[in-house]
Amino acid sequence: MRILEVIEASGSGTLEIAGAIASRAARDGHEVTLAYGERPETPPGLGLAPQAGLELVALPWADRRPATQVAAGRALRRLAAHGRPDVVHLHSSFAGLVGSVALPPGAPRVFTPHAWPSARGGGGISTRFYGAAERWIVRRSDIVGAVSHSEAALASQRGARRVVVVPNGIAELDPGRIPAPRERPEPVVVGAGRIGAQRRPASSARILAALAGEARVEWIGGAPAGEDAPLVAAGVPVTGWLPRAEGLDRLAEATALLHWSSWDGQPLAILEAFARDVVVIASDIPANRELVGERQVCRDEAQAIALLRRVLTEPALREAMLADQRVRREEHGAERMTLRWLELYGRLAAPAPVAHERDATLRRNIERSWS
Repeated sequence: MRILEVIEASGSGTLEIAGAIASRAARDGHEVTLAYGERPETPPGLGLAPQAGLELVALPWADRRPATQVAAGRALRRLAAHGRPDVVHLHSSFAGLVGSVALPPGAPRVFTPHAWPSARGGGGISTRFYGAAERWIVRRSDIVGAVSHSEAALASQRGARRVVVVPNGIAELDPGRIPAPRERPEPVVVGAGRIGAQRRPASSARILAALAGEARVEWIGGAPAGEDAPLVAAGVPVTGWLPRAEGLDRLAEATALLHWSSWDGQPLAILEAFARDVVVIASDIPANRELVGERQVCRDEAQAIALLRRVLTEPALREAMLADQRVRREEHGAERMTLRWLELYGRLAAPAPVAHERDATLRRNIERSWS
Protein backbone atom coordinates (compact mmCIF):
# COMPACT_ATOMS: atom_id res chain seq x y z
CA MET A 1 0.00 0.00 0.00
CA ARG A 2 1.28 3.49 -0.86
CA ILE A 3 0.49 5.94 1.94
CA LEU A 4 0.81 9.72 1.96
CA GLU A 5 0.83 11.38 5.41
CA VAL A 6 0.58 15.18 5.37
CA ILE A 7 1.33 17.53 8.27
CA GLU A 8 1.67 21.30 8.19
CA ALA A 9 3.23 22.27 11.54
CA SER A 10 6.05 19.83 12.22
CA GLY A 11 7.06 20.89 15.71
CA SER A 12 4.04 19.77 17.68
CA GLY A 13 2.10 16.73 18.83
CA THR A 14 0.76 16.24 15.32
CA LEU A 15 4.27 15.30 14.22
CA GLU A 16 4.48 12.64 16.93
CA ILE A 17 1.26 11.00 15.75
CA ALA A 18 1.96 11.18 12.01
CA GLY A 19 5.56 10.08 12.55
CA ALA A 20 4.49 7.05 14.58
CA ILE A 21 1.99 6.00 11.91
CA ALA A 22 4.50 6.48 9.10
CA SER A 23 7.25 4.56 10.87
CA ARG A 24 4.95 1.65 11.73
CA ALA A 25 3.58 1.50 8.16
CA ALA A 26 7.09 1.42 6.66
CA ARG A 27 8.13 -1.26 9.14
CA ASP A 28 5.16 -3.33 7.99
CA GLY A 29 6.31 -3.13 4.36
CA HIS A 30 4.22 -0.24 3.03
CA GLU A 31 5.61 2.61 0.93
CA VAL A 32 5.14 5.78 2.98
CA THR A 33 5.72 9.43 2.18
CA LEU A 34 5.54 11.91 5.05
CA ALA A 35 5.12 15.43 3.65
CA TYR A 36 5.62 18.25 6.12
CA GLY A 37 6.08 21.96 6.58
CA GLU A 38 9.52 22.81 7.86
CA ARG A 39 9.59 25.26 10.78
CA PRO A 40 12.41 26.59 12.99
CA GLU A 41 11.42 24.09 15.69
CA THR A 42 11.29 21.11 13.30
CA PRO A 43 13.79 18.49 14.53
CA PRO A 44 16.36 17.14 12.05
CA GLY A 45 14.88 14.26 10.11
CA LEU A 46 11.63 14.91 12.02
CA GLY A 47 13.21 13.01 14.87
CA LEU A 48 12.52 9.73 13.05
CA ALA A 49 14.98 6.90 12.54
CA PRO A 50 15.78 6.40 8.83
CA GLN A 51 14.21 3.23 7.48
CA ALA A 52 13.44 1.55 4.19
CA GLY A 53 10.08 2.47 2.73
CA LEU A 54 9.81 5.85 4.50
CA GLU A 55 10.42 9.04 2.52
CA LEU A 56 10.39 12.48 4.16
CA VAL A 57 9.48 15.39 1.87
CA ALA A 58 9.70 19.00 3.06
CA LEU A 59 7.06 21.28 1.53
CA PRO A 60 7.29 25.11 1.21
CA TRP A 61 5.02 25.51 4.24
CA ALA A 62 7.07 27.69 6.59
CA ASP A 63 4.19 29.90 7.77
CA ARG A 64 0.44 30.43 7.39
CA ARG A 65 0.31 33.31 4.92
CA PRO A 66 -2.12 32.74 1.99
CA ALA A 67 0.71 32.75 -0.57
CA THR A 68 2.50 30.07 1.42
CA GLN A 69 -0.61 27.89 1.48
CA VAL A 70 -0.91 28.18 -2.31
CA ALA A 71 2.74 27.19 -2.82
CA ALA A 72 2.36 24.26 -0.43
CA GLY A 73 -0.77 23.13 -2.26
CA ARG A 74 0.98 23.10 -5.59
CA ALA A 75 3.89 21.12 -4.18
CA LEU A 76 1.50 18.66 -2.55
CA ARG A 77 -0.39 18.16 -5.82
CA ARG A 78 2.87 17.40 -7.66
CA LEU A 79 3.92 15.00 -4.93
CA ALA A 80 0.63 13.09 -5.07
CA ALA A 81 0.70 12.96 -8.88
CA HIS A 82 4.20 11.47 -8.77
CA GLY A 83 3.64 9.05 -5.89
CA ARG A 84 0.08 7.94 -6.75
CA PRO A 85 -0.85 7.06 -3.15
CA ASP A 86 -3.51 4.49 -2.31
CA VAL A 87 -4.61 6.52 0.71
CA VAL A 88 -3.94 10.07 1.94
CA HIS A 89 -4.08 11.16 5.58
CA LEU A 90 -4.33 14.92 6.20
CA HIS A 91 -3.40 15.91 9.76
CA SER A 92 -4.75 19.25 11.14
CA SER A 93 -7.13 21.79 9.70
CA PHE A 94 -4.51 23.65 7.66
CA ALA A 95 -3.33 20.42 6.03
CA GLY A 96 -6.96 19.43 5.57
CA LEU A 97 -7.88 22.68 3.85
CA VAL A 98 -4.85 22.76 1.55
CA GLY A 99 -5.19 19.06 0.76
CA SER A 100 -8.93 19.28 0.05
CA VAL A 101 -8.31 22.11 -2.43
CA ALA A 102 -5.07 20.91 -4.03
CA LEU A 103 -5.45 17.16 -4.30
CA PRO A 104 -7.43 15.78 -7.24
CA PRO A 105 -10.08 13.09 -6.71
CA GLY A 106 -8.67 9.61 -6.52
CA ALA A 107 -7.10 8.09 -3.44
CA PRO A 108 -9.35 7.82 -0.36
CA ARG A 109 -8.77 10.78 1.92
CA VAL A 110 -8.68 10.67 5.74
CA PHE A 111 -8.86 13.94 7.66
CA THR A 112 -7.85 14.27 11.32
CA PRO A 113 -8.34 17.77 12.79
CA HIS A 114 -6.26 17.24 15.96
CA ALA A 115 -8.55 19.86 17.60
CA TRP A 116 -11.14 21.89 15.70
CA PRO A 117 -10.06 25.57 15.53
CA SER A 118 -13.67 26.77 15.53
CA ALA A 119 -14.15 25.10 18.93
CA ARG A 120 -12.20 27.93 20.53
CA GLY A 121 -15.51 29.83 20.60
CA GLY A 122 -15.77 33.56 21.05
CA GLY A 123 -17.69 34.15 17.83
CA GLY A 124 -16.36 36.72 15.40
CA ILE A 125 -15.10 36.49 11.85
CA SER A 126 -12.28 34.03 12.58
CA THR A 127 -14.60 31.52 14.27
CA ARG A 128 -17.06 31.70 11.38
CA PHE A 129 -14.23 31.33 8.86
CA TYR A 130 -12.85 28.26 10.63
CA GLY A 131 -16.32 26.75 10.87
CA ALA A 132 -16.95 27.21 7.14
CA ALA A 133 -13.50 25.80 6.31
CA GLU A 134 -14.09 22.76 8.50
CA ARG A 135 -17.43 22.00 6.85
CA TRP A 136 -15.74 22.24 3.44
CA ILE A 137 -12.94 19.89 4.51
CA VAL A 138 -15.22 17.18 5.88
CA ARG A 139 -17.33 17.24 2.72
CA ARG A 140 -14.18 16.67 0.67
CA SER A 141 -12.92 13.84 2.90
CA ASP A 142 -13.89 10.18 2.67
CA ILE A 143 -13.71 9.82 6.42
CA VAL A 144 -12.89 11.92 9.48
CA GLY A 145 -10.45 10.10 11.75
CA ALA A 146 -11.07 11.65 15.16
CA VAL A 147 -8.60 11.17 18.00
CA SER A 148 -11.27 11.33 20.72
CA HIS A 149 -15.01 10.91 21.07
CA SER A 150 -15.41 14.63 21.73
CA GLU A 151 -13.61 15.40 18.47
CA ALA A 152 -15.82 12.84 16.70
CA ALA A 153 -18.98 14.49 18.02
CA LEU A 154 -17.83 17.83 16.61
CA ALA A 155 -17.08 16.15 13.26
CA SER A 156 -20.69 14.97 13.05
CA GLN A 157 -21.91 18.47 13.85
CA ARG A 158 -19.84 19.75 10.92
CA GLY A 159 -21.51 17.37 8.50
CA ALA A 160 -19.06 14.46 8.39
CA ARG A 161 -20.71 11.45 6.76
CA ARG A 162 -18.27 8.93 8.21
CA VAL A 163 -16.34 9.19 11.44
CA VAL A 164 -14.01 6.72 13.14
CA VAL A 165 -12.32 7.22 16.52
CA VAL A 166 -8.67 6.22 16.89
CA PRO A 167 -7.38 7.49 20.26
CA ASN A 168 -3.90 8.98 20.30
CA GLY A 169 -1.06 6.84 21.59
CA ILE A 170 2.60 7.28 22.43
CA ALA A 171 5.44 4.76 22.52
CA GLU A 172 6.08 5.32 26.22
CA LEU A 173 2.64 3.84 26.96
CA ASP A 174 3.20 0.62 25.03
CA PRO A 175 3.32 -2.47 27.30
CA GLY A 176 6.72 -2.82 28.91
CA ARG A 177 7.91 0.66 27.90
CA ILE A 178 6.50 2.89 30.64
CA PRO A 179 9.38 4.86 32.22
CA ALA A 180 10.20 4.28 35.86
CA PRO A 181 8.87 7.11 38.07
CA ARG A 182 11.41 9.72 39.12
CA GLU A 183 12.42 10.75 42.60
CA ARG A 184 11.08 14.28 43.14
CA PRO A 185 13.03 16.10 45.85
CA GLU A 186 11.06 19.32 45.40
CA PRO A 187 7.49 20.19 44.32
CA VAL A 188 7.33 21.31 40.68
CA VAL A 189 4.34 22.49 38.62
CA VAL A 190 4.77 22.97 34.87
CA GLY A 191 2.96 23.85 31.70
CA ALA A 192 4.17 22.23 28.49
CA GLY A 193 4.02 22.53 24.72
CA ARG A 194 3.65 25.19 22.07
CA ILE A 195 2.52 28.46 23.63
CA GLY A 196 -0.39 30.03 21.77
CA ALA A 197 -4.02 31.01 22.12
CA GLN A 198 -5.02 27.36 22.55
CA ARG A 199 -3.00 27.16 25.78
CA ARG A 200 -4.40 30.39 27.34
CA PRO A 201 -0.96 31.83 28.18
CA ALA A 202 -2.27 34.74 30.27
CA SER A 203 -4.53 32.52 32.36
CA SER A 204 -1.84 29.83 32.65
CA ALA A 205 0.62 32.49 33.80
CA ARG A 206 -1.69 33.62 36.60
CA ILE A 207 -2.23 30.07 37.83
CA LEU A 208 1.46 29.15 37.78
CA ALA A 209 2.53 32.45 39.35
CA ALA A 210 0.06 31.92 42.20
CA LEU A 211 1.88 28.66 43.04
CA ALA A 212 5.41 30.04 42.81
CA GLY A 213 5.69 30.37 46.60
CA GLU A 214 4.86 26.71 47.12
CA ALA A 215 6.56 24.99 44.18
CA ARG A 216 9.07 25.60 41.42
CA VAL A 217 7.12 26.57 38.31
CA GLU A 218 8.11 26.71 34.65
CA TRP A 219 6.83 26.30 31.12
CA ILE A 220 8.49 23.57 29.05
CA GLY A 221 8.25 24.72 25.44
CA GLY A 222 8.32 27.84 23.33
CA ALA A 223 6.28 30.35 21.38
CA PRO A 224 6.44 30.97 17.63
CA ALA A 225 5.77 34.72 17.85
CA GLY A 226 6.11 36.08 21.36
CA GLU A 227 2.99 34.46 22.80
CA ASP A 228 4.99 33.67 25.94
CA ALA A 229 4.94 37.35 27.01
CA PRO A 230 2.32 36.86 29.78
CA LEU A 231 4.37 34.03 31.30
CA VAL A 232 7.58 36.04 31.19
CA ALA A 233 5.83 39.07 32.69
CA ALA A 234 4.48 36.92 35.53
CA GLY A 235 7.96 35.62 36.32
CA VAL A 236 7.32 32.09 35.06
CA PRO A 237 10.51 30.70 33.43
CA VAL A 238 10.04 29.51 29.84
CA THR A 239 12.55 26.96 28.55
CA GLY A 240 12.09 27.69 24.84
CA TRP A 241 12.11 24.87 22.30
CA LEU A 242 13.98 21.82 23.55
CA PRO A 243 14.84 18.49 21.91
CA ARG A 244 11.97 16.13 22.66
CA ALA A 245 13.99 13.90 24.97
CA GLU A 246 15.15 16.88 27.02
CA GLY A 247 11.65 18.30 27.26
CA LEU A 248 10.27 14.96 28.45
CA ASP A 249 13.09 14.70 30.97
CA ARG A 250 12.04 18.08 32.40
CA LEU A 251 8.41 16.93 32.50
CA ALA A 252 9.40 13.79 34.43
CA GLU A 253 10.73 16.01 37.25
CA ALA A 254 7.32 17.62 37.79
CA THR A 255 4.78 16.86 40.48
CA ALA A 256 1.93 18.23 38.38
CA LEU A 257 1.20 19.40 34.85
CA LEU A 258 -1.20 22.29 34.25
CA HIS A 259 -2.93 21.76 30.89
CA TRP A 260 -5.11 24.86 30.61
CA SER A 261 -6.34 24.62 27.01
CA SER A 262 -9.26 26.41 25.38
CA TRP A 263 -9.87 23.63 22.85
CA ASP A 264 -8.21 20.29 22.13
CA GLY A 265 -8.41 17.01 20.25
CA GLN A 266 -6.55 14.60 22.51
CA PRO A 267 -3.45 16.31 23.90
CA LEU A 268 -0.18 14.40 23.88
CA ALA A 269 1.13 16.49 26.77
CA ILE A 270 -1.40 14.76 29.01
CA LEU A 271 -0.40 11.31 27.72
CA GLU A 272 3.27 12.16 28.26
CA ALA A 273 2.48 13.15 31.82
CA PHE A 274 0.51 9.92 32.30
CA ALA A 275 3.58 7.94 31.25
CA ARG A 276 5.74 9.68 33.87
CA ASP A 277 3.32 9.63 36.81
CA VAL A 278 2.84 13.39 36.74
CA VAL A 279 -0.57 14.48 38.04
CA VAL A 280 -2.55 16.37 35.37
CA ILE A 281 -4.85 19.25 36.27
CA ALA A 282 -6.69 20.50 33.20
CA SER A 283 -9.29 22.99 32.02
CA ASP A 284 -12.83 21.67 31.93
CA ILE A 285 -13.39 21.09 28.23
CA PRO A 286 -14.72 17.83 26.71
CA ALA A 287 -11.39 16.56 25.36
CA ASN A 288 -9.61 17.03 28.68
CA ARG A 289 -12.48 15.62 30.73
CA GLU A 290 -12.50 12.54 28.47
CA LEU A 291 -8.84 11.88 29.24
CA VAL A 292 -8.45 12.75 32.93
CA GLY A 293 -11.98 12.46 34.31
CA GLU A 294 -14.17 14.84 36.27
CA ARG A 295 -12.01 15.05 39.40
CA GLN A 296 -9.00 16.54 37.59
CA VAL A 297 -10.65 19.27 35.50
CA CYS A 298 -11.39 22.79 36.74
CA ARG A 299 -13.88 25.44 35.65
CA ASP A 300 -11.78 28.51 36.46
CA GLU A 301 -8.39 29.74 37.62
CA ALA A 302 -9.28 29.85 41.31
CA GLN A 303 -10.42 26.24 41.25
CA ALA A 304 -7.25 25.17 39.42
CA ILE A 305 -5.00 26.97 41.92
CA ALA A 306 -6.84 25.40 44.86
CA LEU A 307 -6.70 21.89 43.39
CA LEU A 308 -3.02 22.16 42.49
CA ARG A 309 -2.28 23.26 46.06
CA ARG A 310 -4.04 20.13 47.30
CA VAL A 311 -2.02 17.97 44.88
CA LEU A 312 1.17 19.48 46.29
CA THR A 313 0.22 19.10 49.96
CA GLU A 314 -2.01 15.99 50.15
CA PRO A 315 -0.09 12.79 49.30
CA ALA A 316 -3.21 10.61 49.51
CA LEU A 317 -5.06 12.72 46.94
CA ARG A 318 -2.02 12.79 44.68
CA GLU A 319 -1.64 9.00 44.81
CA ALA A 320 -5.34 8.47 44.13
CA MET A 321 -5.14 10.64 41.02
CA LEU A 322 -2.03 8.81 39.82
CA ALA A 323 -3.74 5.46 40.31
CA ASP A 324 -6.64 6.64 38.15
CA GLN A 325 -4.25 7.90 35.47
CA ARG A 326 -2.48 4.53 35.37
CA VAL A 327 -5.76 2.86 34.47
CA ARG A 328 -6.65 5.48 31.87
CA ARG A 329 -3.27 5.33 30.13
CA GLU A 330 -3.66 1.65 29.20
CA GLU A 331 -5.65 2.60 26.08
CA HIS A 332 -3.01 4.96 24.69
CA GLY A 333 0.01 3.00 23.46
CA ALA A 334 1.47 3.78 20.04
CA GLU A 335 1.33 0.16 18.85
CA ARG A 336 -2.39 -0.02 19.48
CA MET A 337 -2.97 3.33 17.76
CA THR A 338 -0.86 2.68 14.66
CA LEU A 339 -2.36 -0.76 14.12
CA ARG A 340 -5.86 0.73 14.10
CA TRP A 341 -4.86 3.43 11.60
CA LEU A 342 -3.31 0.86 9.27
CA GLU A 343 -6.41 -1.31 9.48
CA LEU A 344 -8.50 1.70 8.47
CA TYR A 345 -6.17 2.53 5.57
CA GLY A 346 -6.40 -1.06 4.36
CA ARG A 347 -10.18 -1.01 4.37
CA LEU A 348 -10.29 2.29 2.51
CA ALA A 349 -7.72 1.30 -0.10
CA ALA A 350 -8.95 -2.26 -0.72
CA PRO A 351 -10.86 -2.71 -3.97
CA ALA A 352 -14.36 -4.13 -3.61
CA PRO A 353 -16.41 -5.78 -6.38
CA VAL A 354 -19.44 -3.68 -5.50
CA ALA A 355 -19.12 -0.16 -4.15
CA HIS A 356 -22.13 -0.32 -1.86
CA GLU A 357 -20.78 -3.54 -0.31
CA ARG A 358 -17.55 -1.77 0.61
CA ASP A 359 -19.51 1.16 2.04
CA ALA A 360 -21.69 -1.13 4.15
CA THR A 361 -18.66 -2.97 5.56
CA LEU A 362 -16.87 0.27 6.38
CA ARG A 363 -20.00 1.69 7.99
CA ARG A 364 -20.31 -1.36 10.27
CA ASN A 365 -16.66 -1.09 11.29
CA ILE A 366 -17.02 2.61 12.03
CA GLU A 367 -20.10 2.01 14.13
CA ARG A 368 -18.21 -0.60 16.16
CA SER A 369 -15.43 1.93 16.79
CA TRP A 370 -17.85 4.09 18.76
CA SER A 371 -18.83 1.27 21.13
